[in-house]
Amino acid sequence: MAQTSLKRFFNPRSIAIIGASTDIRTINGKPLHYLQRHGYAGDLYPVNPKYAEIAGLTCYPDLKSIPGDIDLALIVVNYKLVPAMIEQCAARKVPFVTIFSSGFAEAGEEGKRIQAQVARLAAEAGIRICGPNCQGAVDLFDNTAAAFSASLDPAPFLPGPVGFVTQSGALGYSIFNMAQESGIGFSYVVSTGNEMDLDAADFMDFMLDDDRTRMVFAYLEGIRDGDKFIRLAEKARRVGKPLAVLKVGRSETGSRAAASHTAALTGSDEVCDAFFRQKGIIRVDDIEGFIDLATAMKGRTPLPRGSGLGIVSISGGGGVLCADTAEACGLTVTALKPETTEMIAANIPSFGSPANPVDVTAQAINTADGFANVIQAMLADPGVDGLVVVITMIVGEPGRRMARDLVRLSQEAEKPIMVAWTAGPGLVAEPFAVLSEGNVPLFHSPVRAVQALAKLMHYGTDAERPSSADPGVAAAQVPPPISDDIEKLLASADRTLTERQSKQILSAFGISISRERLARSREEALAACEEIGLPVAMKIDSPDILHKTEADAIRLNVTASRQVGEFFDEIVENARAHKPEARINGVLIQEMVPAGVEVIVGINRDPQFGPVLMFGLGGIFVEILKDVAMRIAPVSLQEAMKMIREVRGYPLLAGARGRVKADVAALARTLVKVSQMAVTLGPQLDQLDINPLIVLPEGQGVRVADALMILAGK
Repeated sequence: MAQTSLKRFFNPRSIAIIGASTDIRTINGKPLHYLQRHGYAGDLYPVNPKYAEIAGLTCYPDLKSIPGDIDLALIVVNYKLVPAMIEQCAARKVPFVTIFSSGFAEAGEEGKRIQAQVARLAAEAGIRICGPNCQGAVDLFDNTAAAFSASLDPAPFLPGPVGFVTQSGALGYSIFNMAQESGIGFSYVVSTGNEMDLDAADFMDFMLDDDRTRMVFAYLEGIRDGDKFIRLAEKARRVGKPLAVLKVGRSETGSRAAASHTAALTGSDEVCDAFFRQKGIIRVDDIEGFIDLATAMKGRTPLPRGSGLGIVSISGGGGVLCADTAEACGLTVTALKPETTEMIAANIPSFGSPANPVDVTAQAINTADGFANVIQAMLADPGVDGLVVVITMIVGEPGRRMARDLVRLSQEAEKPIMVAWTAGPGLVAEPFAVLSEGNVPLFHSPVRAVQALAKLMHYGTDAERPSSADPGVAAAQVPPPISDDIEKLLASADRTLTERQSKQILSAFGISISRERLARSREEALAACEEIGLPVAMKIDSPDILHKTEADAIRLNVTASRQVGEFFDEIVENARAHKPEARINGVLIQEMVPAGVEVIVGINRDPQFGPVLMFGLGGIFVEILKDVAMRIAPVSLQEAMKMIREVRGYPLLAGARGRVKADVAALARTLVKVSQMAVTLGPQLDQLDINPLIVLPEGQGVRVADALMILAGK
């Protein structure tokens, strides 16, 4: 079913309320009450054999008694009765159903069984389901309040550009209420509940296609279909609509709570966070962060095209506070052009400051045009991508004049303007009303104004990066096919591959490995050393011994031929003593890779997003500092470079403090190849550790010194 057909779900021509009640204090009575209260224009059919009439409307005993077609059925009955109601909907060819009832998969085994039964009946009839265990949906432009939350009591609605999808009904509609009272207008709101059929991504996809929606926000407890969400994120970037997410379940306790709440499966938060950054999704941390972000998108606020921040303040202290916040948010308080500072200086007192952050001082109230001229000069500067204006205790006519100027300038500007007015509404109610009517983003904290603008600035710069769906990037990511030899190796290998087997697969995908030979005797070991050249490393090769150091079955930097036979015997004996039942293939004789920077590259299969690429520097950077970068595979060369620069240990690769610069370009190419390999192997590959990967000096490439690959499903 095309996603655009969800318009019929949000704005149906007719609605049946199954289980309707005359008591508007109950969940059964609220949906009909709210539909009438907000002026729903379609046909309403309450269904309940107990009543002949509800709220002035004929009440029908069942669906077959309803004379007209039904676009949407709202089910508000005990969960055990829901399968029978779905059968009635199927008989009447109802295309959409919202199930408010709870007691399904979130409640236990019986609920899971009945939910599966309902899903089967609906699928057979072609019925699309929202819920169960949800609070319904609202179309604010068309006044369709097919929900039961008390947040729908205020009337009329404030429609606007934000589409909102929430997996939590109660909290989601509370956020909606708080945002409405903060002046945030919505196009649609929908609570998805257990997501038996339609999920959050389906509704978000519809909102991306909707002309009245400029930003889509979601409260998520889990992402059920990673591939679908990846496509959704790519689409959001193509159409230029910010996708913002409040994703909970960061902690282990939070993850357990989320799972029990709506039977949602939460994945690794680190992976989720990496995915959001990779795909340009704005992550907000709390309700206030969402309201601030939505405030920043008010009116015709254009998206910034860079991270250069301009600050104009009535108070020097306000400017400093903004500058400190900007640095913490990764923004640049841009240096202004000389012509900009000259123009500003001509419009402010001599004791003000024309440098960014600009201090116009409280004397700005003394001239009619000076304040507006400063704002115009800042907006005209090419280094300013967005502007925060801090106003303090400017009241009366000067305050009203400033507000009118800001409305006019905001409507004309091609860059966003955030206003932080640090005064109570009792003193400046009129200027606040002017800004509100003019849809100018208004904050009462300079810090929150900068933080909200920073989210948009980072989104703007992220959204300009090539998408993995773009033809040029996609073409560069086409992985090679799996050779027959590798297919045979994968089919015959244990679940945990030996180092030698792991390297064979890496080499088949063009990843540079250390030169090595497998020796089954002292004589073969000596011959291998002569072929490879000393010094060498000697390691046990066994599918049953993964940690060679623990078994004392490894010797590094072997420099003398006379040591080879002795070390061969020691390694085999130590391995047998460590694990008598271990299968021993022999001893690997490997070249000692020249000195370089040791890094770790890994793959882990995430249940939502599939293969995840991990990169970090070795030693304490990974073990103690957890200094790693992650991305969903595959990655482009550009994204690989971004990963490398993201880790705090990057200066070691870049040649800091007189160090030799490492071959970062070869490292980036290797990350791309590893990600391609992971996509090609697909579900066969569960985990991969390349540890260490030696990054040699610039121009000399990289070399895999050790690797461990674990297959899935064996």
